[in-house]
Amino acid sequence: MAHKTEDNGIGNQMESAIADGYIPVGSADVKEMIAQELYADKTAYIAKLFKTNGIYYFFTRPRRFGKSLLLDTIDQIAKGNKALFKRCAIDADQTYSWKKYPVIWLNFSELVKDNPEKLQNNLIDILYTLAECYTIDRSAIDPIIGEPTLEGTLGKLINALKKLGDGYEPQPIILIDEYDSPLISCKKEQYEEVLAVLSSFFKVLKSRQKDCKFIFVTGVTKFHLSGLTSGANSANDISFHEDYAEMLGYTEWDIDHLFLSKDTIVNPVLEKLNRKKPQEEKYTLIALKQALKDYYNGYCFTADKMISVYNPDAILRFFYIKDFDNSWFNSGSPTILLKQMQQNIDRFNRDWDKDSFPIDKEKFKLVHPSLHEMPLLPLMYQTGYLTMDLNGSQSTNHLTYYLKFPNQEVKSALKLILADFIAQKQQEVGRTYSASILDDLRTNNWSAFLNRIRSGCLAKAGYRYSR
Repeated sequence: MAHKTEDNGIGNQMESAIADGYIPVGSADVKEMIAQELYADKTAYIAKLFKTNGIYYFFTRPRRFGKSLLLDTIDQIAKGNKALFKRCAIDADQTYSWKKYPVIWLNFSELVKDNPEKLQNNLIDILYTLAECYTIDRSAIDPIIGEPTLEGTLGKLINALKKLGDGYEPQPIILIDEYDSPLISCKKEQYEEVLAVLSSFFKVLKSRQKDCKFIFVTGVTKFHLSGLTSGANSANDISFHEDYAEMLGYTEWDIDHLFLSKDTIVNPVLEKLNRKKPQEEKYTLIALKQALKDYYNGYCFTADKMISVYNPDAILRFFYIKDFDNSWFNSGSPTILLKQMQQNIDRFNRDWDKDSFPIDKEKFKLVHPSLHEMPLLPLMYQTGYLTMDLNGSQSTNHLTYYLKFPNQEVKSALKLILADFIAQKQQEVGRTYSASILDDLRTNNWSAFLNRIRSGCLAKAGYRYSR
């Protein structure tokens, strides 16, 4: 949907949307979020990106945490859509100049993942489509002889965008969303071939970074990929940097001003939550705020500063259904973590009742050669099941980080995943431990729960993973 003028009806949209109490759950459209007055302003961070040149940024966050919305915001700013952001931080930034930049935006979660050849051809087709969007003649990116290659097509498209003219700066911006999705989703026997396709792509991308305004790559996990996370000129990884710890997620200020201060949003929630509660147990606004904090806050993405944010998708879903639930379990659990459970349940034989989990700093930061070789605690951190525990980290030596569950929703999600996994395994081996297992879960007895699984339910079960 094009943004036509500065006064394009967004004000009227806001008024009607707020009156209707519409909550855009799962939206990655910054125009829609601004129209509903539910956009957490992250444009100050984006302005910093636009003030750099030739930098290759790498940024990981758990699924359903607003990465695609961030890239859509970058795209709109690159288009020079100043009117859309007239009440945002970037509009008040007197040092920011609203220049237009051509954008190559690739969402890897939408690519064909059946096999490596289809993946490569899909990427080539998308690059040709992007060329058409900028009215670039096909001959400008066609090979001189033979069939198009991924590396050649990408390089020629960058060259063509540098010469685009028509008010665009000669520096394209490249946005890659969910770079690790093809590897998480592919079959095990195709992993190395898919890895080779992606490594070749990112190697070319890395070699052209100085021709770009900037390159911004997002994903869930961090692992070795040629041209992305290796070499002396590896990507500028800002995932763990304190300056970007709040670049995604709702802050306390956002919860207060975007949600709890609006009667059209908060009153229906209180009415539903309190409908069947006795007077002494009814939620007040203060009690609701604390409950939201306990259930959805607690994500800390830096070890240098006490900063925590709310899961944005979970917050939107809460105000949409007007109740607490574990929607993050259904929408945010990555395949890779489930595969780890299927392949080796022993890795999960931990005392999950503990308040925090220590890990050596070097092991935490290590870039692993494969998703399948990543240790459990870093994997659970990257997928959102654990977060930084600064209370633990600050009270110990400088060689150790401490991780913890961020909030109640995540604790409940892990219970559900483990229970569902065990139920499937029970059915496979014909065991009937349901009553004991459910009792362990209800009492939060993690040690007994996992020991019962290992000694009983899974003693003779195979670890074959079925897609």
